[in-house]
Amino acid sequence: MKLSLRSKRTAALIAAVCMIFSLASCGESQQTEQTVESEAEAETTAPAETEAPAEASSMVTTTTAPKVTTTTTTTQPPLPVMMTYQDYYDRNNDMRGWIKVGGTPIDYPCVQGTDNKYYLTHNFDNEEDKNGACFIDWMCDFSNTRVRPANTIIYGHNMIQGPSFAKLTTYCPWYYSMYNKSLDQYLNNPTITFDTIWEEGTYKVFAAMFVNTQAAHGEVFKYYKQRTIKNEGEFYDYIGRIMDRSLFYTDVDLEYGDELLTLSTCYYPFGKEVDTRFVVFARRVREGEDPTVDVSNAYINPSPLYFDYWYKVNGGSWAGRSWDTSKVKGFDKYYETHEVGPMPE
Repeated sequence: MKLSLRSKRTAALIAAVCMIFSLASCGESQQTEQTVESEAEAETTAPAETEAPAEASSMVTTTTAPKVTTTTTTTQPPLPVMMTYQDYYDRNNDMRGWIKVGGTPIDYPCVQGTDNKYYLTHNFDNEEDKNGACFIDWMCDFSNTRVRPANTIIYGHNMIQGPSFAKLTTYCPWYYSMYNKSLDQYLNNPTITFDTIWEEGTYKVFAAMFVNTQAAHGEVFKYYKQRTIKNEGEFYDYIGRIMDRSLFYTDVDLEYGDELLTLSTCYYPFGKEVDTRFVVFARRVREGEDPTVDVSNAYINPSPLYFDYWYKVNGGSWAGRSWDTSKVKGFDKYYETHEVGPMPE
């Protein structure tokens, strides 16, 4: 039997310094049916063109309304593990939830270790496996089952098999073709389900970005450092940096206090020597909110903020902030009297 979460976190703090470098780690990228990545040779052009999914209607509704418990206090007793996940939890007490992304094979249990290394090379049943498991950042706090982390960060390998996040990259508008960009994945699947083992949850996708991880290729946006959000300033700075880099814009609104979901995987359109990630962001459906998403006004960002290497290869430059800041409640008013804070370290 593995150690309890409390015991494992205590041990983890002692070894924290040794674990920092793995925070944004992702596994070996292998050839998938719709990408041009392989172990032996990495393609340096855009992903190969392939048939895109069917067009979606302008309104998409989730099949079930999420159970949202965001107004409870820490004095209330912990929620019990839902029967749906009890057998999985009995198999591995590291299980924290289940992630499901429509239009993809992503429909997996999520675990949380004492670091961000173990589940890179171990599967759900704690067997050595290069495909790893989908795992939550070890520093996201689930000690209170009634209050989710401000930002739940989940990592998954970009692999041909196993519990892979490879198809998460279908949210990238140029995944199918750089010259015929598409939002079909978002239009068909504007929400993502992430249940904890204690309660259900639905999240509305609001952004996705392609970013570097090494300073040699440009300024690094350390999205994976924002596990907590201490105040309004941190929230607005974080959302602003995400939206500047987002490959598309939506009608989803945000406000301070929203629970965020961050899904991260490797993506190597420049080849594996240029270490890059594809990241999808969503915010939880609020208590009493309609989970339906109107996707009719979603559109591709003509000029996302990329990193230096992108512009070196593709030319051009960032055209500046163009997203509708009114979609983030209080954003403009806050910056009337505040400066943008530093990047997370």
